[in-house]
Amino acid sequence: MKRILLTGATLALLGGCATAPPPKYDWGNYEQSMYGYYKNPSAPDALMLDIESTIKKAEAGKRSVGPGMYAEYGYLLMARGRHQEALAWFDKEKSRWPESAVLMDRMSKIALTQAPPKVEVKQ
Repeated sequence: MKRILLTGATLALLGGCATAPPPKYDWGNYEQSMYGYYKNPSAPDALMLDIESTIKKAEAGKRSVGPGMYAEYGYLLMARGRHQEALAWFDKEKSRWPESAVLMDRMSKIALTQAPPKVEVKQ
């Protein structure tokens, strides 16, 4: 009986020491940055820099960024008038997360309609 109790206690202790699996997605400081942005939406620079940094680090380490991060970065670019760059991020979100295709297509359409027309300069 003592042997069974000792074995059970040992297994319980060893089970508690097991390491947690690595996170599925790399979110970086996204939550804190988003909170800061909500508190002060007139200053999106910190959020934009944090998302960009998180994406670069995750991709360099061959990790997946969280769903919506490419789209969020694209939206911030679009809000700054960088429509063509935003389109690339919307496409990246759509290719990584196919279930976002409808939303990303709409965001791309908005980016295209808000973008200033391209003017060809003849030389």
